[in-house]
Parts: sequence; structure tokens; C-alpha cells
Amino acid sequence: MAAGLKRLWTAKAHNRGEGFDLPGYALLVSSLFSSPASIIPGGVAGILTPFLCWISTGLELFLDLTVLTTIVVALRLLTFVSYRRSDHSNEGYEETRRWDRDYFLGATAFSAVLGYSCYAALTHTDDPAAHITSVASTIAIASGYVSRNAGRPKFVAVQLLIFCIPMAFGLIQAHNVYYQYIGYFAFLYVAANIAITNSLHRNLLALSDATKQSKALASALHSQNLTLDAALNTMIHGLAMFDRDLKLAVSNAPHLALYGLPETLALPGTPITAIGRFLVERQVIGADQLRDLREALAENQLAQQTTSREIQTRSGRVLIVTFAPAAEGGVLMSTEDATERKATEARIEQMARFDELTGLANRFEYNNNIAETFSRMDRTGEPFALLYVDLDGFKQVNDSLGHDIGDRVLSETANRLRGTIRDSDLLARFGGDEFLLILPAANHAVVTMIAQRMIDAMSKVFTLDNKTVYVTASIGIAMAPFDGATPADLLRHADTALYKAKAAGRNTLMFFNPAMAEEMLERHELEVDLRRACEDGSLELYYQPIIDLKTGKILSREALMRWQHPTRGMVSAGLFIPVAEQSGLIAMIGDWAIQQACRDAAIWDSEIGVSVNVSPRQFREPRRIVETVKDALITSNLDSRRLTLEVTESLLIEDNKTTLAVIDELRALGVTFALDDFGTGYSSLAYLSTYPFAQVKIDQSFTRTVHSSEASKAIIEAVCQLARRLAMNVVVEGIETEQQRIAVQLLGAQRAQGYLFGRPEPLANFMPTKDRNVA
Repeated sequence: MAAGLKRLWTAKAHNRGEGFDLPGYALLVSSLFSSPASIIPGGVAGILTPFLCWISTGLELFLDLTVLTTIVVALRLLTFVSYRRSDHSNEGYEETRRWDRDYFLGATAFSAVLGYSCYAALTHTDDPAAHITSVASTIAIASGYVSRNAGRPKFVAVQLLIFCIPMAFGLIQAHNVYYQYIGYFAFLYVAANIAITNSLHRNLLALSDATKQSKALASALHSQNLTLDAALNTMIHGLAMFDRDLKLAVSNAPHLALYGLPETLALPGTPITAIGRFLVERQVIGADQLRDLREALAENQLAQQTTSREIQTRSGRVLIVTFAPAAEGGVLMSTEDATERKATEARIEQMARFDELTGLANRFEYNNNIAETFSRMDRTGEPFALLYVDLDGFKQVNDSLGHDIGDRVLSETANRLRGTIRDSDLLARFGGDEFLLILPAANHAVVTMIAQRMIDAMSKVFTLDNKTVYVTASIGIAMAPFDGATPADLLRHADTALYKAKAAGRNTLMFFNPAMAEEMLERHELEVDLRRACEDGSLELYYQPIIDLKTGKILSREALMRWQHPTRGMVSAGLFIPVAEQSGLIAMIGDWAIQQACRDAAIWDSEIGVSVNVSPRQFREPRRIVETVKDALITSNLDSRRLTLEVTESLLIEDNKTTLAVIDELRALGVTFALDDFGTGYSSLAYLSTYPFAQVKIDQSFTRTVHSSEASKAIIEAVCQLARRLAMNVVVEGIETEQQRIAVQLLGAQRAQGYLFGRPEPLANFMPTKDRNVA
């Protein structure tokens, strides 16, 4: 404070530049009025000094000085009381300066009166008592100024001069030589006291600076401690530092929270053994986990290297504890709460290895497991089986009922399949509606039993949101190492067996055999050649007539696909059409057949129509088939009423709404529809009334047995009667003899088709070149 006192005292009263310390100045002034009791003893001594001189000498001057001193002391006391009763919290510089000035004037007046009293006693009287009283009082009060106001050296100098200079002159003017010596000595006394005051002032300044520095250091240290505490306690990880004796030096709040430690175990000096004992007693961790942590700590102290351990508390929290070397042989213990991170990692791993919808292993996990299974087989020689499961009819469910229902079917399928397998088996979702099952240590009988259980489980109806869904399973099976020495070979052969199971009627299982591979290879080669045939125009249309049984006239011709293979010769449509459907080529081939048939029909007699077979797969692209028919009619300039599209019953069970919409749109153009191969497949008479067919074609299987089977006769007759009532024409296929023609005609048939009336033949056979050129 003394440095501040000096700056404030030396500042000019009205000059308050930047950096003026008003609070410090106010504190200084406040210290002057700190206690009225400090001024009372001096005031009383000052009053008694001239009063005692008056008693001793009887001079009225001293009585007057006594009264004057009393007035000055009283005014000073009133100033003290007034200051003490005032509120100085909002005072500015001027008010503070006025209080300082009042104090200074009062002290100066008090010093001047007593200085003059001493001078008068020495020069106006020869009374020793007055001399001693005045000089002693002056020196005592002057000494009090020095000790009380050392922080204000100028103030002390002024008071000393006013006090002592009159005394010194009084002594010098006295007739006593000793008094004169003392008078001169008084000047030395004043100088010495001023020097002492300055020395005390410097010491006060140094003490003030030291105090301020100490406070600044203490404040900085306190701030650093608060910052360190805040940093430690806001850390995510728990932190504890132990000295070389493994006694706690410092720890943060997360450290206590992670281990559930009380405050008593957070005190500096707490042994780490006490903390460990608490954790085991309170069952935060087990004894074996504590032993593991001690081993890690020992490794850290021995090798002076960082060591870590992962522990799981009884509450399920996962903690990563790390011990690192610290200064002077200490140990820094860091604890990470890895519970959420580990859970997230587990979820990520789960997502990477398992299918989200079904919870089954995904393709990645399957690949890992099949590789491990082959490795185990190489070590032990133990065979295993791979089952390739595909859902029958799932696409129709997905397309007609929506993906939400489809997902629920897949989820329920996974649950059903899980219930049929052993704990050692691995079931994976390979993608879409395909599943793979690895059966280790399984022979033919076990594999058959499990596969049949899966088929039986899938044969049960699905009831979802009051909707009844039927989905079955077909299974292809390959045995390792007999059917494949690598994962890729085994999977390919299981897929081949699955294909055969689908071809065998679905909802069944099929084991792979080498003949299947040969057949699949042949099918693949056929598919490659078929693609090439589509590109180079090797496909062609043959036409077979459809005649009126009454008149024998040709009413229409059915376009039949033929393929002249460069090495195989004429390939049967029954062989390559299924390949086209399964490979996706049927849409392109079907488009070409419609366009070519319309161009050909435009050439022959306008009274004769043309029939073209349309695959159910073509109706899965409704806009494509509609635009194909429109374009074929426009480019060929064929009357749309001459075009008949033949569909099979399998189309009608896939998607009634879409199929009916396409049929209605094409009928609006004038195109007619025929139901082909009626009597095979599902054979529902309801189709005849639901769909607007103009013609029904009875399958040739009924024609072959028309003479030997009453059932065939009854069916042909019933269909003819129903068709007549529905204003439909009936075409009986497969007429090869005159007896068959007569029989079906008697049963009510109106039209017929078969070798009796003509075999399928290319356009060139019944349309001479010149007629085609004219057309």
C-alpha cells in the first residue's frame, strides 16, 4: 500500500490522469480516519502542554493557547466523527480530496499551536517546568507523527518543521548556552526524524511491493489451482497421480465417479492398496481383476513403460486402465470409460458380420466361416454340407403386398429356419430371399433330415396383418469335399442343385450330382449361343394354321419360334425358351416375335389373323409390352383385330391387377387374347369369366385321349359349352387324325389346330416370293 500512498500524496490535487488509483487513494484517506481513539491521547497531551505552562507561569498567553488547542482538537474530533458517519462508497476524487485536506489542515493547525506554545515558553519565561513540559511534549508528539505517518513523508516533514523549528529557535534565543546547544541539536533531530521517516517509507514501499507480489503470486497460484482443478475435473477420463511410495498425490472427480470412491479415499497420502481393498470389498471389481491391475502396475514400475488393462466392473461398465511413469518415480493412472465405445464397436461389428433384418450371418461372415470350415476339413478330414435355400413365390409377395410385408416374411423365415438346425450349424442370409446353411460333420441322412425340416417349416402359412401368405422353399445341396474342393466350387454346385430343385416343381430338395454340372454347362453354352442368335438374326418364326372345323378354312396362324443352330441343328423351342426366360432374354425375343409376326401377317390374306405367344415375364414390364405391340402394329400397318396374343394360366396367378390392366389397354386397341394350354397347370374355370378372352385353346393332352377317356370328353364338352355362353371361340390343339377331328367337333369345338391341317412351316413355304414382293 505504501507505494500507492506515495503516488497519491505526490499527485497534484486536481490532476487525475490515466492510471490514477482512486480506490487506493480512498483507502489511504480512510486509514487517516480509521479510529478517533488514535487522536485523543495526542489531543489531550496537546491541551495539557500550554495548560501546565499556564499553571506554572501564570501567563494568560498559555491559557489562551490552551483554549485554542482545545478548539483545534475539538474540530478535529468533529471531522473524525463526521467522516465515520458518512457513506463513502460512491464518493469521487473531489470529495475524497476534501476529507484529506481537512485532516491535513487540522493536523497542521494542531502542530502550529503547540509549536508556538513551546516557543513562547522558552522565550517568554524562565520557568524550568514550562520549558521541560513544552520541549518534552513537542518531542513526544513529533515522534508520534513519525511512527504514525511514515507512509506520508511530506506530511511528517511539514508537521516536524511546524513543531520543532519554533522549539529550536526558542532554545537558541534563550540565555542559557546549554539551551542553545539543544536548539541546534533540534535541527539535527528534525533532519534525523525526516531521514528515519524516509527510511521507514522506503521499507514500507518495499514491504508493500513484496506484499503485492506475494498477493499476485498467491492469486496466480490460486487461479492456476482453480484452472488445474477445472481441467482435471472436466476431463472425460479419470486421472490419479501416485508418488513413488504409491500414495495418492492428486485425483480428479471422474476418477472418483468411475470407481465409486468416497471423498476420504481422494485425500493426498491415501495408499493405492487402500483404494484396491475398497474396490474389492464393495464388489466394484473382482479379486482377479485387482490382481491383473497389480501386475500391470508392477510392469510399469519395473520397465518404466506404459501398461494398460481392460476390466469390466460388476455393474457392466468397461474400463481401460493405463499406468504411465511419472516424475520422481511416481505413477500416473488414467481410466477411460470405454463402455459406450465398446458397445458401438460391437454394434459396428454386428452390422459388418450380420444381416440387420434377420440377424443371421451376412455374406461377409459366411465367407469367413466357409473358409474356416474348409480349413477344419483339411485338418480333420471331416466332410460337411452346404445348403442353398431359395424362397418360392417371394417375389410375388414383395411385388403385390409391398416390401414391408416382404421384410416380415424374411424375418419370420429366418426364425423358422433357425428352429430346424443345430447349434453348431451356421445359417446366413446370402442376399434377397436366398439363404445358405453350413452343416459341419453331417452325412447324407442328417443333411436330408435337416433340409426336409426346413421345407416343412416353410410350408406353413404366413399370417401377417390379416393377410395369408404362402411361401415355400427349394433347397440345393452340395457335399464337401465330394462336390467341391473350394468354397466357390461348392457354392456353384449347390446353386446348380437348387436350380434343379426349382425345375423339379419347387418346394423340394435336391442333392448335386456331376450330371447336373454337365447339364448346367450345356445350358450355359446354350444361353451364350442364344444371345448370339438374338444379335445375328438366327431366330425365325414358323406358322401353323388354325382352321374352322365347319368350313375347313384357315382363320389364323400361330407364330412358333424356331432356332437353326449352326452345330446343333434345329433346337426345340421347349429347350431354348426356358433358357431365354431364366436368362432374361425372353423380353427381347418376345419383342422381336411380335414385330416379325405383324410384318409377316401384313403380307398374307387380310382375312387370316396371326397368334403370338407371350411369356408371363413380358408382363412384368407392362409399359414395354404395350409399346412393343403399338409399334409393331403401326410399323407393319396391320389391322389390330387380326392380332391375337396367347397367354398361359401361369400369367394369371402372378399379379391379377397388373395383368388385367395390360390386357384391357391392348384390347382397347383392338387386339384379342387367347388362353393357351387350358387344362394344364392350375386350370381354373374362373379365369374364363374374370379375363376378357376371345378364344380358349384346349391342350393337346385331352385330344390324344379323346377316344379312350370319358374325362377328356367331358372336359372338352364342358369347356365348349361354357365358352359358347361366354361368346368365346374354342380351339382344340393336337389334332392329328380325322377321328380326333370328328370327335372334338361333335363335342362342340369350333376350331382346331394340329398336324392334320398343317405342320409349322416358315413363311416362304406358303407365301411365294412374288406374293411377298407384291405385298
